[in-house]
Amino acid sequence: MLKTIGQSPISLPFVASKIMERIISDQMASFFLEKYVIDKAQHGFLKGLSTSTNLLECFNHWTISIKARKAVTIAFAKAFDTVSHPKLLYRLKQYGIDGCLLKWIESFFVWS
Repeated sequence: MLKTIGQSPISLPFVASKIMERIISDQMASFFLEKYVIDKAQHGFLKGLSTSTNLLECFNHWTISIKARKAVTIAFAKAFDTVSHPKLLYRLKQYGIDGCLLKWIESFFVWS
């Protein structure tokens, strides 16, 4: 189903799936914070924090360490390039995520 606004078609199912994705993401982040699975220092996937805020915080820490003549080791990796999807799904189940939600997340990995 497409609705046209001006010259750009908008797919309503796509918009609905994005809204659902945001709701699930917010609920899972709250769940994992409450269960202390995610540390409050985590930047990715939390409101008001991002990879940019993480880099700014790290840069500040590195600068302070270098000024104090301390060694600094830096390693970068793409998170989802290094995470085994079956292992992640297993861990989510261990933390209490199961049923339709776990199947939805699994299908997301198939399509991504």
